[in-house]
Amino acid sequence: MAHRPDRELLIARILPELSKPGITLLWVGCQPYTRPYLDIIERPGAKCWTLEIDPSARWWGHPQRHVVGDLQKVGTLYLTHQFDVALVNGVFGYGLNTQYGQNEAIAGLARVLKPGGLLMLGWNTHRVSDPLQLSAIARFFVRSQRAGFEQRITLPESTHVYDFFELGN
Repeated sequence: MAHRPDRELLIARILPELSKPGITLLWVGCQPYTRPYLDIIERPGAKCWTLEIDPSARWWGHPQRHVVGDLQKVGTLYLTHQFDVALVNGVFGYGLNTQYGQNEAIAGLARVLKPGGLLMLGWNTHRVSDPLQLSAIARFFVRSQRAGFEQRITLPESTHVYDFFELGN
């Protein structure tokens, strides 16, 4: 999994650039191949929490800051304005498949992100409709203006897309 172009970009550029000292970060979706991401995130001084719906995947989450729960309920699982960054990668279309559920998740993420907080959505064009069509994106978020994260990232050899949004005021 780590040798796919989208994962290489995530590991080499996205995670290091978003994992700054003092940053609070929510990683959604835990699998064996995501466990090393915790070190990439926390080594520079960021603090990571993980969320995964599958109780058997608890092992791959953060040892002290992991919640077993549904992303659709994220707004009730964490404190309001708890996170600077939320990373949701490979969840839409791989479990959270309906626009209703995706809108619920986006609304909940808007609650747990700090004002101006960054949301990264990693999704696959062959698995799910464009998240820009979701009403909750338009309601709560604007396209990111952060340097390096101000536009959609696509890779010619992959159906995976990274979108970056900032929580509006």
